[in-house]
Amino acid sequence: MSAEDLPLIVKGYTISPELFRKGFPAGGGPCSCVSRCCHGGVYVDLKERERILAAKEQVREQMDWSQTRDDSRWFETAELDHTDFPSGKCVGTQEINDKCAFLDSRGRCSIQLASVAAGDHKWALKPLYCILFPIEITDNVIGFDDLLQEESQCCSIKAEFATPLFRACREELEHILGPEGYAMIEDHYAAIHHAGALQHPKEQA
Repeated sequence: MSAEDLPLIVKGYTISPELFRKGFPAGGGPCSCVSRCCHGGVYVDLKERERILAAKEQVREQMDWSQTRDDSRWFETAELDHTDFPSGKCVGTQEINDKCAFLDSRGRCSIQLASVAAGDHKWALKPLYCILFPIEITDNVIGFDDLLQEESQCCSIKAEFATPLFRACREELEHILGPEGYAMIEDHYAAIHHAGALQHPKEQA
């Protein structure tokens, strides 16, 4: 087995090799987000829904003309069983005016704006899978969600890159794994390069 194929497990999660093998060109990556991934809404854990509804007044204050302030319309009614969510259940956010109920006319998330306005961390109220995209967790494997591959530059990765996927999404990975967990990913990547398993000329230039 090559160094590249050795499995990396961090805090119970398996790290997909794709996070090391692919990445973004110079100037690309999630920081150039255009909010396309948000338009269809997202599935949230039931406890995440409760946390958002508990702060509904703050969230309402950040909404504009294109959104509804009626919190009974923010989430779908059907609760689904899903093992990738801590409670074992999830619910979708509603689409209002062809976009997520929490997305304003400028492509900004009212949940995140509410947290910032309150002086909290920007992700204090935000659902996990909104935070992570294009990183995803499926069956305890942390990998890449290809929903917008080749459709949105901020969420399209290549085999030749300036920044590896895991490094472009450092903040998101630290949110799941903590700084120590992320450091393990960096160490693994360094070990792969040392063994000669990865060669990306554009990255080394």
